[in-house]
Amino acid sequence: MKKLIKTAVVGIGVAAASMVLAQPAQAASFSWNVGDGVVTYDDGTDSICAQAYNSEGPRWVEVNLVPVNGGGPSYTWRDNNNYYGHSGKTCRSLATAYEDTYYRATVRTYWGERGTIVSRGSKYFYS
Repeated sequence: MKKLIKTAVVGIGVAAASMVLAQPAQAASFSWNVGDGVVTYDDGTDSICAQAYNSEGPRWVEVNLVPVNGGGPSYTWRDNNNYYGHSGKTCRSLATAYEDTYYRATVRTYWGERGTIVSRGSKYFYS
């Protein structure tokens, strides 16, 4: 009887774990500080934005966005801050992407006082 109960408990545990793991990927909003600005993704609006900081001279944040598993748009864009007081951001919509499209965002930034372009790496996320 003990062996039967152990087997049943293990079977229930395996079934529960497989149900949890079988759930579709969940998209999650994020904010990624990339040194000279920030890249954000809002899952509620399906939009990804780049914003260069608006202090200490000219800066830009450039994003190259590609779907890793297909099913969505690709973009390359730059948010420029060429003067003090520019507080805007530049966004792209992922509303036409298939649900749970896996994306890679690769970022480069520039700051005029440093005078160099810096690769900030990549971030992967689900739309």
